[in-house]
Amino acid sequence: MNRVLQIGGILLLAVGAALGGKQKAPQDSPPPPPPKTKAQPKAGTPQAPLQKGAQRVMNPGNIATRLYRMTPEERERVIERLPPQQQVNVRNNLAWFDSLPKETQALQIRRIERFEQLPQQKKEEVKQSVAELNQLLPARKLAVGRALARLQSMTDQEREVMLRRQAFLNQFTLQEIKLIMVLADAWMGPL
Repeated sequence: MNRVLQIGGILLLAVGAALGGKQKAPQDSPPPPPPKTKAQPKAGTPQAPLQKGAQRVMNPGNIATRLYRMTPEERERVIERLPPQQQVNVRNNLAWFDSLPKETQALQIRRIERFEQLPQQKKEEVKQSVAELNQLLPARKLAVGRALARLQSMTDQEREVMLRRQAFLNQFTLQEIKLIMVLADAWMGPL
């Protein structure tokens, strides 16, 4: 369980750093091009800008998400019991959350509450999907993370239409589509 939380925290930081806007992840070499058999968006095609707070794909099972509703003193008592690296990850996550506008914080909390109400089997499916997402190549992990962030900024109806659009689906492998479906449902679902 702790390993899943650690992996989720690392994924959260990786996706957050890549999508954060202000901070750019260093690139040693350019990412490999996506498979040529997949349809790619045309250059210059306008894409909807991500809303602030939609730039990170939150892992609802992450320990930091359980701390969002706590006071700083309560948070610190919990954080002090964690291993040093996990403390750093949780503090970074909380700093990001605290920097969001109140309405976006409320949205993130509603998503966490929705996740907490899922049946245990669905929670396990989400945790497994997060683990599978971590196993993707960095470029593909980034593509899936961007898709999830984009879906996060949509209404339920817009998201449903997007998830049925062939041009959207053609950008991903079957495994990636499954991950997107599971994680979009777990994170975004009806609010």
